[in-house]
Amino acid sequence: MKTRNMICCSLVIASFLSACSMAEDIQTENKKKQLEFFQSKTNVVEFFDEMIEEFESEYPDIEIKQVNVPGGMEVLKTRIAYGDMPDIFITYPIEQDYVIRATKGYLLDLTNEDFINNIDSTIQNRYVIDGKMYGVALSQNAVGVIYNKDIFEELELEIPKTWDHFIETLKKIQAAGKQPLLMANKDLERISVFNLSLVANKFDSKYWETLNKHHLDLKEDQRWIEVSKKMLEFLDFAQGDSFSTEGDDLNQAFVNGDGVMSVIGVWEIPNLEKIDANFNYGIFPFPSTNDPERNKVLGGVDGGFAISANTQYPEEAKKFLEFLVKKENAQKFSDYEGNISAVQGVKMNNAEVSLLAEQISQGKSVNWPNHYWVGGTAAEEDFRKISQQFFFERDIHAYLERLERMFDTYRQIE
Repeated sequence: MKTRNMICCSLVIASFLSACSMAEDIQTENKKKQLEFFQSKTNVVEFFDEMIEEFESEYPDIEIKQVNVPGGMEVLKTRIAYGDMPDIFITYPIEQDYVIRATKGYLLDLTNEDFINNIDSTIQNRYVIDGKMYGVALSQNAVGVIYNKDIFEELELEIPKTWDHFIETLKKIQAAGKQPLLMANKDLERISVFNLSLVANKFDSKYWETLNKHHLDLKEDQRWIEVSKKMLEFLDFAQGDSFSTEGDDLNQAFVNGDGVMSVIGVWEIPNLEKIDANFNYGIFPFPSTNDPERNKVLGGVDGGFAISANTQYPEEAKKFLEFLVKKENAQKFSDYEGNISAVQGVKMNNAEVSLLAEQISQGKSVNWPNHYWVGGTAAEEDFRKISQQFFFERDIHAYLERLERMFDTYRQIE
């Protein structure tokens, strides 16, 4: 009997201690400072999960929750409008959304943070507004023409450096019975990558400043007409089902050798390498004009982050950004994605991106035009839809008229 009582007593004590231990775990969990990290890049979710795990092991009292949803930038805009701002979120300098949020006091001032000194000042200074910075640049993106090296070698093709040579190369591939170009025209996020390269190389920031303030007649502007004609000329070489092709479908087809070239950003490299790590590809700068010295690589800050001015844990949020821009972590990010780092001392280890990185290092780069537009991400989304309609209808006059109305609409809303 005594033995049974002792066993029962032991079980009670064990249960009590277990309950206490669970209570302590729950209490410890509740004491963690939780931060939401909102970023819209689907190709690096796994990378940031790994970084978050490393960060949380170093700072066990902080918990980072990564949020990544379809249409991320529009979702972010809606959430901010309704007062549901994430603690840390992706943001692009120069862009109107960033400017508005910074000037209206939505963003935490990061100007005097020591970790800002880790970043290339020519990139980081794009975040300056009235002498202050409200964002941190981690990486830069770049757009180029990805090509199948094996087929280029088979057909004895050289990397084109001018627009005419580019078109000539596409024709040679077509004449050889191969599909010269793959496009994902069903995918709005892919739609504007190539045509914005043409637009960016034709119109500088001063043009957008003027357009943001005044009505301009795009329909009669020979520069817009020339760019639009090039878009259609390029489109002639796309596969027949381009308007039913999504981005993932394109990646698979490209790796399968179903097409020889495609215009992409370096952010797609991890997705291609996941399909086939041994795929033999290269990337060259998009030759927008017939003057190689005037052809500039389209790109800008890609991994850039801001902190909500109303976050409950500003110091903890800054610690996370400081962690991301450490040289060793920025190097991991560059190696993983193939991006061109904004952090000083980080090397470009992906040899295939070297041609783009070289041009950017020489100052031969141009920022995304949509970053200058009144309307921000909403205008960018409209531009994609208008471009998709243009690619399908092939009516230059209607295309430029729709763009005129778009710019006029956002200017009036402002």
